Amino acid sequence: MVAWEEVGAPQEGSFLPEPYKVSMAWPLQTCETLPEENPEHPELQLEWDSESSFSVASLISSGMGTVFGEYLQPYQMTEVLLVAIEALTADDSCDRQMGSDVLDMAVTDPASWLTDVPKIMRSIQTNVERICMEPARSSLDSLLLVLTKWCPREAVRSLLEISPTCDSAALAMWEVMTSVPSALWTVLTELLGVLQDQRLRKVFSSAAEDACIYPLALLVCADIDSEEFAALYKAQRFLRHPSPVMLSLVLRGLITLSKTPEAARKLPVLLPDIIETLPDANADVKNKALVFCRNVMGHMNRKEANLIVLQLAEKLLALFDDESSQVRELSISLFGDVMKTVVGRNEKKMKKKVQRVLLPLLLHMNDQMESVAKASKDTFLTCAQFLGWRRLSYLAETCQTHLIAEFLLQRDRSRVGEYVRQSQPYLKDAQASLREAAVRFMALLPLAKDTDPSVSCLATQTVFILSSEVPTARWSLRSLCCWPCRALQR
Repeated sequence: MVAWEEVGAPQEGSFLPEPYKVSMAWPLQTCETLPEENPEHPELQLEWDSESSFSVASLISSGMGTVFGEYLQPYQMTEVLLVAIEALTADDSCDRQMGSDVLDMAVTDPASWLTDVPKIMRSIQTNVERICMEPARSSLDSLLLVLTKWCPREAVRSLLEISPTCDSAALAMWEVMTSVPSALWTVLTELLGVLQDQRLRKVFSSAAEDACIYPLALLVCADIDSEEFAALYKAQRFLRHPSPVMLSLVLRGLITLSKTPEAARKLPVLLPDIIETLPDANADVKNKALVFCRNVMGHMNRKEANLIVLQLAEKLLALFDDESSQVRELSISLFGDVMKTVVGRNEKKMKKKVQRVLLPLLLHMNDQMESVAKASKDTFLTCAQFLGWRRLSYLAETCQTHLIAEFLLQRDRSRVGEYVRQSQPYLKDAQASLREAAVRFMALLPLAKDTDPSVSCLATQTVFILSSEVPTARWSLRSLCCWPCRALQR
């Protein structure tokens, strides 16, 4: 920090002195105060807090933000920026806003502010997980993207050195840096240079051993076309056993790339291995994998998509009941999209899978999440049209769920046992609306007398589950309503 003394400056115009009229300057350390107050320009006096650090509020309110580049050395501006980043973690909204204002200034003038990239990257890594509120988080993300664009090599290598094992804070930073196509391309170019340099690769040892980052980096090579990339990937299968952290990072990059047709044409070869990660993945990875699959399938023609649809459809069915509502919605919607790509011999096989999803989709029309219920209705209609069942299509369009249930039971009595088995897990579902829908569908008493022993046995078991799962309430609504009457009778 510096303070200046004005000598013989004109009184009109800007209150700030011209650079050539600054006759004296005092460097300010964190433990110092201004040598004396300036009675003519009190707005130039900086406030200092109890811990001997300057107040960001004083910098903004005094108007000094517009002249930082003229009166501060680069290392001093870096210190201002570091304090502003830390201010984004404050509980007080005013402090966070002041910090955001400083970051916004830095974004508009990177040449003046972003002179010590490693130090800034380390500060972001230290604080990023504690910055969740808006607009603070948006300001931090914008700063990180500008750092990536302004000095990509320093930004990428600094983050690799700070967290070579990619901890959760570093992962959050990588995700921001790979969320925009232009930034992703830059990051991948730098990563490819690191991975191809044996000396630098040691810095990225954990990812090099995992190796699943490598195919992502190779996608930026202009001289590798779709066929060459597919051959290279099939020879190595980088994504067969990825670590969860690296897979999450790779998927973020792949999602960004899959939005562009040129890059998306190279990506179908990755689908089988990514699909195989779905059952055991966490909700974050599942969401990203489903979005990636949807994007890539959107760029494939029906002949290409036909090679993967059956495998994908099987995995999607298992996600219909996922705890995450976003996973449920994405998997159900993607199943509907997948059906539209089926051609040739796969149609018969696909019809069997479609018949298996009818009941889960019917029940999820009652999902408490409106988006999931809508996705279920839309996909159910697509299923009915795919099967060629006009009556069912009409009932789905008009959303007559009770008649849909009757139609399914009457359409094929041989599937009643399967319907009972599919319904049983929903009797224990966390959502009351799904439990109720399952009970309505099963028509329990008639099924208990079914001539097929397997069906009647399942129905009896279900009756037992219901009777044992529902606790006896100490008070009933009816008893509460009648209590005043009984009290008067006493």
